[in-house]
Amino acid sequence: MRVELLCTGDELVTGLITDTNSTYLEGRLFDLGVKVERVTVVGDVRPDITGALLEASARADVVIVSGGLGPTADDFTLECAAAAAGVPLEEDARVLGWLQERYAARGMAINPGALRMARIPAGSEPVRNPQGSAPLVIQKLGRAQMFFLPGVPREYRALVDGEVLPRVRSQLATEPHRTFRAFRLLRTVRLPESVLNQQVMPLAPSHPRVVFGFRTHAPENHLKLMAEAPTQAEADAALAAAEAACRVVLGTHVYGADTSEYAPVLLELLSRAGHTLAVAESCTGGLIAQDLTAVPGASQVFVGGAVVYSEKMKSAWVGVPPEVLRQHSAVSRQTALAMAEGVRTACGATFGLSVTGYAGPGGGTPEDPVGTVYCALAGPGFESRCERVSLAGDRDRVRLFAASHVLEMLRLHLLASPVSP
Repeated sequence: MRVELLCTGDELVTGLITDTNSTYLEGRLFDLGVKVERVTVVGDVRPDITGALLEASARADVVIVSGGLGPTADDFTLECAAAAAGVPLEEDARVLGWLQERYAARGMAINPGALRMARIPAGSEPVRNPQGSAPLVIQKLGRAQMFFLPGVPREYRALVDGEVLPRVRSQLATEPHRTFRAFRLLRTVRLPESVLNQQVMPLAPSHPRVVFGFRTHAPENHLKLMAEAPTQAEADAALAAAEAACRVVLGTHVYGADTSEYAPVLLELLSRAGHTLAVAESCTGGLIAQDLTAVPGASQVFVGGAVVYSEKMKSAWVGVPPEVLRQHSAVSRQTALAMAEGVRTACGATFGLSVTGYAGPGGGTPEDPVGTVYCALAGPGFESRCERVSLAGDRDRVRLFAASHVLEMLRLHLLASPVSP
């Protein structure tokens, strides 16, 4: 099955917003064994959209289109779809009823702009949008099944998961000479993409049924494994063998697989052992606490944190001795250690983490230039430790990788020497 994506909207081609819909759908299709062949982005120009629809429909079995289904004057994707198919737009009674219900439920009078969303290409099929007004519209164009979705990410994802993917899955099941596939995404940290490639690609000749791929998702790098075989059992077995071999080579760099995310994995490690955590952040400005508290139930493990940006607050909130700051500065091994130990004591947590550094673009010293970060870990049964890292990139990248580094210090410690609280 050949699948293409088409995204419409001036906001995409001018850089006002980032296309997150395609990334989401590509991952969901990959889980079904479908690799997207092409992603096309087109501005709000009628001839360009119509031409892109005709070109994609001539190449692909399935084309998934996002954007341009709303109530405003620049929402004319379905007009272009009708033009491409050589059919008129018609008001659909089902869509009109859905719109009337939605507006009435909100105590609003339906307006002429909203009525635009009830006009769909003749012969197409509308599907109700559970999160918004504009419906999913399904149309046959050339050899392709076309799916037209609203571009709002919340609505797009709901329709992708609830309507589009089940239809694609059914279509896959009817394909003659079907190839069965199995997938695994291994998520790694502290491993550059080039090193990841270097470590796993020597394994590829021993696993001829498995395709090895790579994806960077800073601060992580991911290994994609896709096994293909005549039966599902053979595909599953081929994948399992390749995954086992890769895990041996990559060791603790692999923190999770598939949909696992770092913060929940770390919190689960802490929770299972009955541990708690507190953090003291300077240059990361609360980024670590934000990542942890985004996980439901984090309060069972994460006691709290302090953004101690100034020297005054490093002393007042997490007990860094003023003489340490005078003798060694706010960005130093000694200050990082005092921050980790101080926040651990102040919060009564099992572990304390701290980060202090120069995120840039200004600051830094000849000894500790911009990008230098000190990360510290304090806890029971071992001497507090600090690691100095030199990070390249802009301010956001330095902060992101600093947060990742200090959290990984804790994860590796838990894997190597778990202790009771």
